[in-house]
Amino acid sequence: LEKGYQVIGCSRQDSGMSHTHYRHFSIDVRDEERVKQMFLEISKTYGRLSVLINNAGMQSINHSLLTDYKTVHDVFATNMFAPFLISREAVKLMKKHNYGRIVNMSSIAVPLCSAGSSIYSASKAALEQFSRVFAKEVASYGVRVNVLGMSIVNESGMIKNISDAAKKQT
Repeated sequence: LEKGYQVIGCSRQDSGMSHTHYRHFSIDVRDEERVKQMFLEISKTYGRLSVLINNAGMQSINHSLLTDYKTVHDVFATNMFAPFLISREAVKLMKKHNYGRIVNMSSIAVPLCSAGSSIYSASKAALEQFSRVFAKEVASYGVRVNVLGMSIVNESGMIKNISDAAKKQT
């Protein structure tokens, strides 16, 4: 925003951010029709999209035997299916200008394979594989796809039970 770029955000809640170059959509990124509507509006208003950062995420840290199916579905819907939907619609805009950059956010949970993270890390591993293949599918449109696997940034949440030895590996 400080450099004059038009920035578009979306989340399930309204944004408290207000700026002349900021537009916010309050949607559930797992809802295909709402995602399509958002991109239709972006196309009509701005005509293009240059960069997409897929950073929505849902975490479930629980032993697999104690995890209900709805949680598994919700984690995959948020961490894998939503980035697929958003990326697919974004590329439709990006390819019109033969340019685009997509960054999908993954997690250190994928390589750590920590007990209790099977569903979460599987959803992020699926996102990583999708990103590798999708990158090949859209390269001819001038679109690059990358994954950013976040490391440990604090001592809360899912990493509180990770051993010090595993933390040093990150």
